[in-house]
Amino acid sequence: MVFTGSRPAPSHVIAHLSDMHLIAGEGLLQGHIDTVTQLRKALEKVEASGERFDAIVLSGDLTDSAQPEAYARLRELVEPVAERLGAAVVVTGGNHDERRPLARGWFGRDTDEPQDTVTVVRGLRIVAIDSALPGFHHGGFSDEQYAWLADVLATPAEHGTVLVMHHPPITYRSPVMQLLDFDDPDRLRATLEGTDVRAILSGHLHVTSFGTLGRVPVFVAGGVSYVDDVGAPRELLMGVDGPQSWNLVEVHADHVVATVAPVEQHPTWPSLADAVVEFMATVPEEDRRTVFSTKR
Repeated sequence: MVFTGSRPAPSHVIAHLSDMHLIAGEGLLQGHIDTVTQLRKALEKVEASGERFDAIVLSGDLTDSAQPEAYARLRELVEPVAERLGAAVVVTGGNHDERRPLARGWFGRDTDEPQDTVTVVRGLRIVAIDSALPGFHHGGFSDEQYAWLADVLATPAEHGTVLVMHHPPITYRSPVMQLLDFDDPDRLRATLEGTDVRAILSGHLHVTSFGTLGRVPVFVAGGVSYVDDVGAPRELLMGVDGPQSWNLVEVHADHVVATVAPVEQHPTWPSLADAVVEFMATVPEEDRRTVFSTKR
């Protein structure tokens, strides 16, 4: 049987991946991580989920050092999956990317300008804006980018807007990473006030984290390459080969939900016995909630 929930299905579903840190060749990131294998595993989990994804969002640090070959490998891995899923691909740069190599390698343009984009999928607008400041690891937007963003948001989209930026405009526990955070959350909050922005998707922290900017939820995807050990003392930055993850983002009519999905395939088992599934198939749909929810 197919279980039907008590609430409507989401109108849109997004696979949100971040911090792939792809490197060219066969080397290991920081001597530990095979970044190509990590991204391949993440994409396999995205595809195996059975979800009807509207978009695959890659929120920065696509590569570790902006090697042209790494951007080529990114396209080689991501585009076939997106094509099979019928999903749009939305990317933005991170502090480990560089604007000209990213513009050349992904967008086919020879420029140092930020590649800020608007993608509309069945009425949902996804705005990607490059928060990586040239020459620095911390993030921010130029006056021109703020003006561009305000102009884009001046007209509401049918299903609202999701904003994609590498540096999350929320506070992370690490004092080291706070030196590399987004430089003006107050200005961004003011820019988004009264607009149709429904969520912000970010990366950068190498942890799964959630917060708010004013009334807008901020969802930070944990790194696909490696994660920060949140259990370590806050003054340390300790990389961990696990638990890498991506976020499955569901857009509903009146709210947005993000769920963490592991990159690694762990052992699984059915949570419902066959007898329960067979019995529920005999229950009329209008009675299933009561029957399934009642404690025995």
